[in-house]
Amino acid sequence: MSSSEKHIYTIELKNGCALEAEIKQESVDVVIDVLDSDGVQVSEIDGNGDIEKIDITSTKSGVYRLIVYPYEKDGTAGNYQLKVNDILSLDRNVKRITKSEILSNTLYNLWESSLTKAEVIDDFVKNHKEKHIIEPINGNDEEMMVTYFCLPDEGTEYAMESGGPDFLGLRFQQLGSSKLYFTSHRVPKDARFNYGFNYFKLYYAGPNNEVQYRKIEHVYDATVVMPEAPKQPYKSNREGVEKGELKVTSLKSKFLKEDRKITVYTPAGYNGKKPHNLLIIFDGVEYGANPNEKAPVPTPTILDNLNSEGKIEPTIAVFVWNMGNRGKDLISDAFSNFVAIELIEWTRKNYIIYPESDHVIVAGSSRGGFAASSIALNHSASIGKVLSQSGSYWIKGISDENHWMYPTDEGKLITAYKRSPRLPIQFYMDVGIYDAGAGMLGMNREFRTILELKGYTVDYNEFKGGHSYVNWCATLANGLISLIGKN
Repeated sequence: MSSSEKHIYTIELKNGCALEAEIKQESVDVVIDVLDSDGVQVSEIDGNGDIEKIDITSTKSGVYRLIVYPYEKDGTAGNYQLKVNDILSLDRNVKRITKSEILSNTLYNLWESSLTKAEVIDDFVKNHKEKHIIEPINGNDEEMMVTYFCLPDEGTEYAMESGGPDFLGLRFQQLGSSKLYFTSHRVPKDARFNYGFNYFKLYYAGPNNEVQYRKIEHVYDATVVMPEAPKQPYKSNREGVEKGELKVTSLKSKFLKEDRKITVYTPAGYNGKKPHNLLIIFDGVEYGANPNEKAPVPTPTILDNLNSEGKIEPTIAVFVWNMGNRGKDLISDAFSNFVAIELIEWTRKNYIIYPESDHVIVAGSSRGGFAASSIALNHSASIGKVLSQSGSYWIKGISDENHWMYPTDEGKLITAYKRSPRLPIQFYMDVGIYDAGAGMLGMNREFRTILELKGYTVDYNEFKGGHSYVNWCATLANGLISLIGKN
C-alpha cells in the first residue's frame, strides 16, 4: 500500500450478525473506516498496537465496506495483512455480546437457561435470600466478582445500587430481555460493607400523560461480607464470660440546660476500690447504652469479652445518649464543656478513676469522632486519649459548610490542630476506604498526617468498608486494645 492508496473490502451481513477480523500492520500504520449498507460511517478503527482489531455487529442487513488507508499521508509504502477470524450468526453473536456484558458466570448461565425456561428467573430469586452473589475471578487472587440483582416494579425508570467500592453507585441493566436486572463490580476479598437499592420512579398524570414527575424509592438493604473479611471476635456473647453491669441514669447539665441521659458500664467484679480507666462514648444507644435494645455496636459485650481475655486494663464506660439534637451537640462548645467538665467530674465523684488524663478516653464515630478529637484539643488536661471511627473532619461548623463528600476547604479541627502546640493526647483512628471520598477518607488521612508531623502518637488504620456500624463494631475493639491494652 502506498501513501495515496485506499483498499476497500466488502462483506454482506444480516441484521444482528457480526464480523471478527484483524489487520496486522507490518510496515505501515493503517486506519479502517467502516461504512454500513447506506454508506454511513459507523466506526473508525485506529489503535496503538501492531494489530488493529475489527469487530462489527450489523444493525441492518446489507453490504458493509471496510476502507483501509495509511495514517501518514506522506509516508512510504508498506505491507499489512487482513485476516477474517469469524463471521457470527445472530444466535452466536447474541451469546458472544451477552457474555461480554454479563461479568457473572452464574447470571450468564441463568440468562442462557431463561431463553428456554422463563421460570428459572423466579426460582433463582426465590432461592437467594440476599440480593447479591459472590464469585471467583479467574487469575485474580485479590478480588472476587460481586453481582447484585433485583426485579424493578412497574413505573421504575432505572435502578441503582449504592455501597462498596463504587460509593457513587452502580446502575442496573436488564438481563437480556428478562425481568431481572443486575450490576457487578470487582471487590477485594477482605471487604465488608453495607449496600442498598434505590428505584427511580417515573409517574405520569393527565389524560395524555402531560404531567411527568419522579420519586426515589429505597427498597433494599443488606451487607456484603467477603470470604477474607476481618474477623469480629468480640461482638457476640460468649458462654462463661461474666457480664458487666449497666446503670441508666441522668446528669443535670448547666452547659446543655437539660438533664442528659447517660448509661454507666462497670466491669464484672467491680468493687469500687481499685482505680479504673474512664471511657466516654458518644451516640450511646447505638453503642449499647440501652440494656433493653440490641445495639449496632454492642460495646458492653465487647468490653466483657476483652476483659475476659485480659486484653484491656480495667475500664468504666459512660455512654452519652443523644437527646434529639445530635448534629449540633457533637460540634458545640456547650457539649464539649458538658463532657470535659461536668461528666468527668461526676464520674470521678461516683467511681474510682485514675487521676491522670491519659486514663480518660473519648470515643465516637462520624461526628462522634470529630467530637472526641475536638473535646480533647480543648480539654487536654482532662482527656488524654481519642478513639475516632470515621471521624467527620470535613466539618467547618459555619453557615458556609463543606460538602460532606466534596469539601472545598479543610475542616476547622484540622486547622486548629495545625495551629496549636502539641498536646499530651494519644490517638487511635480508623476509616473505610469506601467512605465518601475526599470528605471522609481524604480528611482523615490529612488529619492523621498533621498529627504525625506535630509529633502525636497515632495508630491509624483503614478498612475496606464504608461509613457503617458493620465495620465500627469490630474496629472499636481494635481501638480499645491500642489505647488501653495490657502490655
